[in-house]
Amino acid sequence: MLPIFAYTSIDSTNIKAKELASTGAANGTMVIADYQTQGRGRLGKDWLSSAGRGLYCSIIVRPKILIDAYPQITLVAGVALAQYFEQLINRKIQLKWPNDIFIGGRKCAGILTESALPAAREERYAVIGIGININHKLTDFPQELRSKVTSLYLQKEMLFDIATIGQEVRDTVLEQLSLYEKNGLKHIIGQWKERDFLKGKKTQWVSSQRKLIVGTALGIDDKGLLYVEDEQGAIHEVLSGDVQLAEK
Repeated sequence: MLPIFAYTSIDSTNIKAKELASTGAANGTMVIADYQTQGRGRLGKDWLSSAGRGLYCSIIVRPKILIDAYPQITLVAGVALAQYFEQLINRKIQLKWPNDIFIGGRKCAGILTESALPAAREERYAVIGIGININHKLTDFPQELRSKVTSLYLQKEMLFDIATIGQEVRDTVLEQLSLYEKNGLKHIIGQWKERDFLKGKKTQWVSSQRKLIVGTALGIDDKGLLYVEDEQGAIHEVLSGDVQLAEK
């Protein structure tokens, strides 16, 4: 059985998982916590880790892929979570590039993937950090977030066993990653495009030149990169950044 390191409280499951991975922890090792004091999303954003309400975990993976392909792990994990949620709650799931899972236009889960890529292939790894709003009620969220977020409980009106979901999430992520190793990105991109939350919507983000770009999301290409057409008709490749729906 693959190892699980479980904590009542921890600073960050990603921090602990990276410590374990750097000392040789096996592919599939998972760190899970009831509560995080330093939970993070992309770009250093805080992740609200309500005690006993959600799943806060990190999965160590050592995929047999090229270094350049490591950024695609987030897309693979997103598709895995989307397919799992669709079976679990029988709702259509959307994916917001590059790492968020939406239900009914509201965020339910996020992914933070961090990698270490030394020259020696056997030492390389990625840590897939996953935060899922599971048994949260609306009052568990700050007032300013209540119109933007949701939980599995709010979607299904039932409580879930968080430990069970944790194990099933790990299994489905590892399974999808194994398929990706064997078959490449094409199937993942097809699944992703079917659930693209941003495509066709007016979006905004700050470019690497610190310029605010407003335009229509065109969707992702076959490598998983997002493109946006601005209001002057120029097409931008979004390499990174926090893409949001444009303010009305």
